[in-house]
Amino acid sequence: MANSLMLSNAEPPVSHEPIPGVQFRPITQEDLPAIGEAYWQTYVGTPEEMSLDEAAADVLAAWKGEYGRLLSWSSFGAWRDGLLAGAILTVSDPPWDDVPRGPFIIDLFVLPAYRRSGIGRALVQKVLMTEQVEVGLRVDDSATAARTLYEQLGFRFLRS
Repeated sequence: MANSLMLSNAEPPVSHEPIPGVQFRPITQEDLPAIGEAYWQTYVGTPEEMSLDEAAADVLAAWKGEYGRLLSWSSFGAWRDGLLAGAILTVSDPPWDDVPRGPFIIDLFVLPAYRRSGIGRALVQKVLMTEQVEVGLRVDDSATAARTLYEQLGFRFLRS
């Protein structure tokens, strides 16, 4: 599937508005099983669907640095009523040659039941406010809502 590279502005956005009942905090190793399960649930029924074991292995690979050194202070979970509603994973420098150096969001996902509630926006804003430098990411060209969100948050396209 085709995707585009985007880069944020260096200026952090305005802090997100609180979302009633949602707590945001940096992820920890203890959160990995919940993150793996949420990652899996996010893609059930989509062309990117994977098994729970594959999703858990991918999250563990990110934690271990296979996609670049994970920035634990800049990778957040969003918790609603004690359950993970979404997460964002950020690395210091991704291992791919075709992306800009520096902080890079390797994944952002929000469980379907929590979409369009501001959680995805708040997760991205937390990374941008924490890093306060340009942050890169890839976005699937067919993900219109994600592309719109990133543009609203000041990201620009580098190339397709």
